[in-house]
Amino acid sequence: MKDLSVRSIQELSYTSFLGLINQWNVPPGAYETVNKWVRFSNMNKSSHVLEIATTTGFSLRESTVLSGCSGVGIDISEESIKQARLNKEKYLSTSKIEYVVEDANKYKTKELFSHVIIGAALRFFEEPEKIIQKCVNDFWRNQGYLLSCEFYVVDDIPQSLVDKAYEVFGIQITQVPYKEVMSVYEGLELMYEDRKKPIPETEKELQYYCKCTIDRVVREKGIKDEDIYQSLFDRLYLIKKTSNDLREYQNYNILVHRYRKDLFPNRYVELF
Repeated sequence: MKDLSVRSIQELSYTSFLGLINQWNVPPGAYETVNKWVRFSNMNKSSHVLEIATTTGFSLRESTVLSGCSGVGIDISEESIKQARLNKEKYLSTSKIEYVVEDANKYKTKELFSHVIIGAALRFFEEPEKIIQKCVNDFWRNQGYLLSCEFYVVDDIPQSLVDKAYEVFGIQITQVPYKEVMSVYEGLELMYEDRKKPIPETEKELQYYCKCTIDRVVREKGIKDEDIYQSLFDRLYLIKKTSNDLREYQNYNILVHRYRKDLFPNRYVELF
């Protein structure tokens, strides 16, 4: 592929690399999570959904498969949006969804949305509470649903792994406990939560996933260079291995929150 080299692969940002290889960047829990979002937020064919930080479009696309909803996926990465569009045409061409290159902090639209999917991406933003406030101000009218996942620590993460994760993902990984993570949602109604303990993947499972993904990349892009193949494989494997190593120290939850204008930002229901 023109202009692709071992060095350029190594220098790509995390999100641009995901776009390059068209990784189906799923939320924690993958299909199970999307199923529960759709079910417990009453998403249906009348729903109009916004996905923030959509990368290659998985969560919005699969939500549409399950519910028949329409929607928009936004991401700051041009390469990721390019792949999201290709995936839509290949796997769900008749759907009423579109993908656009936009910064969620600056995104302006006249459309209103019934649901906003943010997955596990809320912590990629320097001020997560401002993203939620933007949903309130710009994306919802009287009511809306926020669909997300959160990682939270159950044991101290070794500093060496924290440093490695920063190099791999380009962000500081969550190192805060459950209650602190959940505090950003305090003005919303918690309609559904499922707390999960992730099970680490085996070496065989990691290798198989990486091989399937990179084999598809080189086939679709006509890459013949073995060094480039290995560079792509090694970087994806490092991402997956780092995520796998973190599972010992983190749990996650599947969340459905509801916004209602006449209640926000107050809470009159006890937390149990």
